[in-house]
Amino acid sequence: MNVETGDIVLVNSFAGPKVWVKLQKRIVKPPDFWGANGWEAKIIYKRDVDKLRAAGVPYKKNENPVVFVFDWHIIKKRKRQSRV
Repeated sequence: MNVETGDIVLVNSFAGPKVWVKLQKRIVKPPDFWGANGWEAKIIYKRDVDKLRAAGVPYKKNENPVVFVFDWHIIKKRKRQSRV
């Protein structure tokens, strides 16, 4: 899937719920080191943070946390709406 910085995507979380995030920065694994490719992203909807809190993730109530998203966690990209 072709995604870029600034795209809004639906992702799986290890806690269970699917959440919408905005991709902020690409993180590429160095070739001679362990790790995984992914994105630094920000959860954009408060209801998604509430779903994660209900699943046991220790976020504060009005927090919009920055998270790491593995490439293989991305489900789909939100379609852009044309503005007239």
